[in-house]
Amino acid sequence: MTSINNIQGITPIPGTQSTQVSQSSKTQGFESLLNSALEKTQELKEGTKTGELSEIPALEFDIQTVSDIVTDKTDKLLTSLESYASQLHDTSVFLKDIEPILEGLNTDAASLLEETLSLGEDDQELIDIATSTAITAKTEYLKFQRGDYL
Repeated sequence: MTSINNIQGITPIPGTQSTQVSQSSKTQGFESLLNSALEKTQELKEGTKTGELSEIPALEFDIQTVSDIVTDKTDKLLTSLESYASQLHDTSVFLKDIEPILEGLNTDAASLLEETLSLGEDDQELIDIATSTAITAKTEYLKFQRGDYL
């Protein structure tokens, strides 16, 4: 078995340039690079270069409160109810085309009622408006399913 220390040098191939570097300069080059890297690592561990790092600013987040969420959902549901009412009065729109809109109204109303439960006593007026809007949407859904518009 060949010992790692006894590895023979590479013999040059005839017709190619010979760029032979002495074994001692290879060792010194590697040694100096290794020592340099170790010094930098040691300096970082000691904290000598931490002053160069600057603070990274945090992003500003737009945090919505439960009141804002309920207000947005109520506004969306009122807009959907208005669209539904205009399509219901339009004679060119068939009832089967309105059904997906009503399914969305029913889903949005259930979501709004669920969010309304998270509001505190301070938002009683918002609770009343949101609940009234959700009940109106659910009533329209039930009327449509019952066949009141046939």
